[in-house]
Amino acid sequence: MTYSRSITLVLTHDCPWHCGYCGFRSDREGLIAEGEIDRVLAEAVAGGAREVLVLSGERPGGMPHIAQELARRGYQDFWDMAGQVAERCRSKGLFPHGNFGRMTEAELRRLRPFYVSMGMMLESVVDEPAMAPEKKAQGRIAGIEAAGRARVPFTSGILVGWGESQDARLRSLRLLAELHAAYGHLQEILIQRYVPNAGSSWPAGRIPAREEYQEMFEAWREWAPGVPVQIPPNLEPRWESLLPWLDDLGGISWTRDEVNPTRPWAEQRLYREACARAGRDLVERLPVYPSHQSAEWLDSRWEVLVRNFYQGANS
Repeated sequence: MTYSRSITLVLTHDCPWHCGYCGFRSDREGLIAEGEIDRVLAEAVAGGAREVLVLSGERPGGMPHIAQELARRGYQDFWDMAGQVAERCRSKGLFPHGNFGRMTEAELRRLRPFYVSMGMMLESVVDEPAMAPEKKAQGRIAGIEAAGRARVPFTSGILVGWGESQDARLRSLRLLAELHAAYGHLQEILIQRYVPNAGSSWPAGRIPAREEYQEMFEAWREWAPGVPVQIPPNLEPRWESLLPWLDDLGGISWTRDEVNPTRPWAEQRLYREACARAGRDLVERLPVYPSHQSAEWLDSRWEVLVRNFYQGANS
């Protein structure tokens, strides 16, 4: 059972979209202060993190006030800032994983040298009328395909418990498996429980029964053998009962979950003890999995660092 010791760095919560289930977005917060970036990275080093999860709203650089702030700070655009922040992570011995929503192939190629991995949830192959345009399935699929063409180690997955059917969940997983078969870039998938937050207008739906979870796990193993399955344990209270089917517990942090601030993680010791009760060892990984540590997937500045970590972990 693997996990990543992580901290989250939010470049901005500002987002042009208004998805009903989202409690993360804001309208006029602006960009994170440069001094706050330094503070978070110092906390990451002090707390023993290896991963920095770098987040933002969806395509914030297209919002006029963000574009103006980027220019004032001397950045060419939002992707320039995202790349420079990742370089600041690397200089501290940290490994950045970027999640900025849908990106084009050119944008992904531009950021690929700076990040060891990136991600974007499919969420569902079934469109809901209240979804924002870039959350529609075709837009998500195009972004995941773009990451495959750009040879970016990628994380994706589905959102469950927001009113979807089991058939929709399985169709969504089948589609992700087909995308992975075409490009080989999915290093893991998440089956992530929807938890409404203060800013969410979309109510929670029926959560999957344990048998439905098991059906999803078994289907994924058949369709995409070897690609790990993750469930964030702070979002699914029944995570311990699902350990026999899981491969990964995701990013675990001593700081708050910036996307789901009402759902803190437990102490790492408690996860380790639960895994031991299930006959599993909890082992640390980087945000890029061993399956994608080669030159095909990583820029040369990362390849040696990642290989050294996994060789040390296995020695």
